[in-house]
Amino acid sequence: MISDWWERRIAVALLAIALGLVIHVELTRAQPAQVTLAIGRVGGTNQEIQECYVWFGSWAMLALHPKGEPCVLARELIGRSGILVFIPD
Repeated sequence: MISDWWERRIAVALLAIALGLVIHVELTRAQPAQVTLAIGRVGGTNQEIQECYVWFGSWAMLALHPKGEPCVLARELIGRSGILVFIPD
């Protein structure tokens, strides 16, 4: 027969495992899924950059409002390599 000491230890261990699983599920569910759309160099022709059409690698192009803050940031990234990631709400 198992002593009370071992029974308490096993109960505490099972409780810790169950609590760890619950925390893991909650943290995993709270993180939004992200999708990598493109990886590569940021660039565009002079006219594209002026009109704020910016491409990432050879697979993606963003069309941004020419007077918006994202366009200003995108222009600063021209010539650099990066990853275009989409994170849904």
